Amino acid sequence: MFVIVLLLASLHLINPTAQTADTVPLEDVRELARGNTDFAVELYGRVAGGMEGQNVFLSPFSVSSALAMAYAGAREETEEQMAEVLHFTLPQDRLHPAFGLLGEQLSTAELAPSETGDPLILNIANGLWVDSNFPLLQGYVGLVREHYDAEVRNMDFVGDPDGSRRIINEWASRKTRRRIQNLIPGGVIDVDTRVVLTNAIYFKGSWQHPFPEEQTEPDDFHLPDGSEVEVPMMHLTESLPYTETAGCAAVELPYVGGNHSMIMLLPDGSPADFEKSLDTDTLRRIVERLNSYRVTLTMPRFEFSCGTRLAETLGAMGMSLPFSMRADFSGFTGQPDLCISEVVHKALVKVDESGTEAAAATAVVMEIVSMPPPELEVEMTLDRPFLFLILDKSTLTVEFMGRVCDPSA
Repeated sequence: MFVIVLLLASLHLINPTAQTADTVPLEDVRELARGNTDFAVELYGRVAGGMEGQNVFLSPFSVSSALAMAYAGAREETEEQMAEVLHFTLPQDRLHPAFGLLGEQLSTAELAPSETGDPLILNIANGLWVDSNFPLLQGYVGLVREHYDAEVRNMDFVGDPDGSRRIINEWASRKTRRRIQNLIPGGVIDVDTRVVLTNAIYFKGSWQHPFPEEQTEPDDFHLPDGSEVEVPMMHLTESLPYTETAGCAAVELPYVGGNHSMIMLLPDGSPADFEKSLDTDTLRRIVERLNSYRVTLTMPRFEFSCGTRLAETLGAMGMSLPFSMRADFSGFTGQPDLCISEVVHKALVKVDESGTEAAAATAVVMEIVSMPPPELEVEMTLDRPFLFLILDKSTLTVEFMGRVCDPSA
């Protein structure tokens, strides 16, 4: 079984020669990228651990981006928990500009086509969807517009929650070139929803060294339970970066342009055991030890989608407060009146002889915190005759009843 790592850039993630805005230090973007990679490996481990024996594919960057927009409104302990789990080490005033520049660098202009394939495409989009009767602080709206280039739209979550859901799902579908359908399942958005934050990412890249289609032929693929299934297997003999280290064999398949690649990891033993040992340092060590070999590679064509709800996973990772009624997202409205009700994520990948197509979308659904009504203040002075009774509350049976006329008697 392969473990598939889709590197939308190298592990360093940042082109040292890229132009940066004067107000955003390049080191801030690098620090953000390192934290995002830490979160990516941890999130994958949690999700994959709960789906043993099943295909797994997700976009941790999409999840990070959507949650970063929620993080912009988090305060106090809610902010601290989110920073810990998401590996946000920069202060808020530096984190969001760094996210903005990172997004720009990842989705820079399409590369020129080569003799072997079309230009590489990487598009990223963000959205802020707000109930029309729920005013947000203009400072918050301005932040997500400036640094996340978010589309901001008013919705009728209270009056038409399912219609609002369909509108957001259509946006996600359009931004991923129709590859992500029905991002938000029915029932996730309801009359208590006030804000939804979305991210969509679409990637399409051609192999620098395509697999010859005429060499693809059916062969057996061994399943985790020991059985076999016949699938189309592709074949390529080419000079490729390769290594055997850290309990696996690894090969890198570059895309046209050279800045993006897919790395295939074939564990020496149990894939589940290997995934448990996989962390950022291990992944970095694998990438650093890749060297050019004449590789004869056989691998299957594949295409599948994977959808998941991440509230429970993120809570188990240490981010429980943002999902509770004690959450403090007062940066949205000035009041701690929002909490996250769900984080939904859906991703699709297609790998064939020519290259890779991948798409993902994330929605962070936030609802109004139901605050108890204020207590009414009254005074009662029993300074004259009064009645009293003792009753069984479950049946309203009066067991004792009396009157006090003279408490001193």
